[in-house]
This record gives sequence, C-alpha cells and structure tokens, in this order.
Amino acid sequence: MGIGLSAQGVNMNRLPGWDKHSYGYHGDDGHSFCSSGTGQPYGPTFTTGDVIGCCVNLINNTCFYTKNGHSLGIAFTDLPPNLYPTVGLQTPGEVVDANFGQHPFVFDIEGFLESGAKIRPRFADSPRKREGGGIRSEVKD
Repeated sequence: MGIGLSAQGVNMNRLPGWDKHSYGYHGDDGHSFCSSGTGQPYGPTFTTGDVIGCCVNLINNTCFYTKNGHSLGIAFTDLPPNLYPTVGLQTPGEVVDANFGQHPFVFDIEGFLESGAKIRPRFADSPRKREGGGIRSEVKD
C-alpha cells in the first residue's frame, strides 16, 4: 500500500510516487518515492491497524507523514501545486478508511501548529551591522 499525492492524469494503476508528478510513502518497505520507481529510506513499515497521516503544508510546499499519531519528519519539499490525495493498493482485500477531517485526527495537528507558532522566531525591525561587515538580525524573546 502506498499513501501520497498525485497530479491529475497520473496512472492510477500504480502506487503513488512511482510515476512523474506523484509522491508516496509505502508500507511494505517504509520508503518514500518521488516521481520514480526508486525509493529512499524514510520511515517504518506499516500494516493492518496502523494509522498513517499525510500532512501537506501549502505555505512552504512540504509534506510529512505520521504513523499512529507520531510525526515521521518531512518526506518531500518543493511540491508543485494542484496535487490530490492518493492511495494505492496492491493486494486483493486491502481496505482503507480515509479521514479528511470528518473525525478527529490521531496526530495532534492543532498542537503541532501551535508549537510551530511558539518557536517561530520574531526578528527585530532593523538589522544591525556585525563586526567585519555583513548584517545580522536580532531575535526577540
């Protein structure tokens, strides 16, 4: 099984990430695939009973996955616009329950967003010159 994102027109008979303009995290090997049949080690494998989240940041065009409520870190950067959620199944009898927000997420996305806002530095209004040239910004508390 592969969970990911694909552009319109991508071959839906293959797992996400194997073809151009598709991105996926695969359960059998834990690899991430970015428009190629060659995966990169990414996270743990997943199987029946695991809850996998695919989180897309539309501000910085990145994607990260979660497994059973824990972030696995960023899988993809520089994502193009207009990608669609994609699940690829390979084994007869595989079943997927999709949650697009109609139920609470296992991963605490609200807490994740709040913690990001708390640690995001705020820069001083005016940059200051450093010794030896160059400019630095001060971080406010």
